[in-house]
Amino acid sequence: MPEHSPHILVADDERSIRLTLETGLTLNGFRVTCARTGREALEAARASRFDAVVSDIFMPDGDGLQVVRELHAISPEIPIILITAQGSVELAVRAVSEGASDFIAKPFEVAALAALVRRHLNARHEAERGGASVGTILLDEFSRSGLVGRSAVTNYTAYDA
Repeated sequence: MPEHSPHILVADDERSIRLTLETGLTLNGFRVTCARTGREALEAARASRFDAVVSDIFMPDGDGLQVVRELHAISPEIPIILITAQGSVELAVRAVSEGASDFIAKPFEVAALAALVRRHLNARHEAERGGASVGTILLDEFSRSGLVGRSAVTNYTAYDA
């Protein structure tokens, strides 16, 4: 994995989820470091720089919202995406108010999570550069998949058949 690939911290107490996310996110071009607990995630965040965090909200060693608050204090600009099997609208609102960037309920497709992480990274990058249109962010995201391309502007007139 190239050194310039975005570095993602994944925190989940379930080994199978950690392995699935590590493998899936790596295949989607990210470098991944895993933590088994909220405490491990906080230690890793203090020791290394991460571009984003993907964390389960319910882990045995404490309140996931407290982990979000502490991660946000360590690195206020870092996107934090929470995952949970026990999601609710109320919990999602609380998580975002505590500093989470997004919330995704289990089960989910790893490719969808990777796209969500990439979208948050692109938005942060564009904000740091002084902003860009949503269209530019989405074009950058989808151009990697081969679904959208760039071309010169042309004059086009549509006719009804």
